[in-house]
Amino acid sequence: MVDSPLSPDRDRYDDLTVERRTQDDFDAHFNAEFGAEPYYLEPGQSGCGDSAGEMLVATVGAGIVVTIHDRELGIGAMAYILIPDAVLDAFPHMDGAAADLLAEAFEPLESCIGQLKRLGAGKNRIRIRVMGGASTGDGRDSGTKNYILVKNYLKDKNLVVMSEDMNGHYLRRIHFFPHSGRAVKKILRRKSDFSSLRTDETRYQEEFLSS
Repeated sequence: MVDSPLSPDRDRYDDLTVERRTQDDFDAHFNAEFGAEPYYLEPGQSGCGDSAGEMLVATVGAGIVVTIHDRELGIGAMAYILIPDAVLDAFPHMDGAAADLLAEAFEPLESCIGQLKRLGAGKNRIRIRVMGGASTGDGRDSGTKNYILVKNYLKDKNLVVMSEDMNGHYLRRIHFFPHSGRAVKKILRRKSDFSSLRTDETRYQEEFLSS
């Protein structure tokens, strides 16, 4: 798994990829429109912060992006959950899935919750969104399974989801601003976007099983 904070003096971020992906002119313009510096999350990563000049960005298909925001403190976090096939194969009989694999799959979300708690976030103030769970034609119905397992995880922690943007046959690029809690969605339908995401997901699956 990747473990690379933004910089040595920014301990409010966790598991955050700072390398910029190659962007075409349109995407560069899209990011510049917000006047914020993008930090990209890949499957299995999370980020937490409070800066008005930064945004967390993730491209999600069958996986689930969860954003959490405390409006009073102006802090937020985003987790990118993609439960590996080795775990989904046991669905819906999750007792048959290895407990350590299931716990590792939810580590990005657990990290977000833990960091926000340490920063003083209150359960009665936070707003939670879930996005993703697309049907990408993998034959496993992975999007629905990811969605159900993430919702059950949040329910078990007594965390209420305030809004959802789920399903569909397209990819979503989520731009989340941890300070304001604003989330902007961009729909992606290009073959190159699907190909790039498949590469990220395959790498994550391989790293997950070898970790």
